[in-house]
Amino acid sequence: MEENLKSKLGFITFLLIIIALIGGGYYYTHYKLNDNNKKEKNQTKEKEKIKIDEDKEYFYFTNEESISESAEIFYKDVVINLNTQLELTNTLEHENEVYKNNIKYISKELENGNLVSRDLVKYDNDDLFSLMFRNYDTYESNKYASLVINDFNYSCLDFITFNKVKAYVFDLSNGKLLTEDDLLSKFNVNLGEIKNQIKKYLNTIQNEEGTIKIDETINELDNYALYINEYNKLCISYLVKTNEVDYNEVMEVNL
Repeated sequence: MEENLKSKLGFITFLLIIIALIGGGYYYTHYKLNDNNKKEKNQTKEKEKIKIDEDKEYFYFTNEESISESAEIFYKDVVINLNTQLELTNTLEHENEVYKNNIKYISKELENGNLVSRDLVKYDNDDLFSLMFRNYDTYESNKYASLVINDFNYSCLDFITFNKVKAYVFDLSNGKLLTEDDLLSKFNVNLGEIKNQIKKYLNTIQNEEGTIKIDETINELDNYALYINEYNKLCISYLVKTNEVDYNEVMEVNL
């Protein structure tokens, strides 16, 4: 009798455990997972709301115009597809317009006497004498979107040389433009530490002739831009000064 009672109690306990597991599983799949899915969907919707056009990327380009196919020089306007950045898009479009309006041509410079002879021209690409143009690099992660703008000089005497770089980094949760201080704070690093990393890297690639002006590059580090790449890594794009032609370098900051 006692054994039968124990068996019944054991069976009832087992049954209650099974019911509890089934009930817990049902609760988790129907409530907990659904709640998490709702949160993810709400976060996605909030992210989408900051876009002007939800069918387009955070950065896209319009008004592309070929200036010289042989020199691979093109003009195009960048559109920042964030409803918080309409003014910045207009500013960048204006800057591009200024560049386009200041293109100089060899034939015109000869006519004006600013160029003595066409024989002095080293690079003849579609009659271009000089101009400024820019290239764009874009990066998007799950948290940030970065726009990096590199400006270049073209000259029929020197061809293409790097001029300057700037970057815009946006928080995709609210469309806010992050400042340099914001980026340094988020990654818990300061500019002095980044300079030390640059110096260490330049020393590793320095040639025997000492072409790279390492100290000058570090001490006069004013032509640079911080941004976040597609892997949520902090990067710096900066000007390297040399005895020959200065150039742009990109480095991922080690944290």
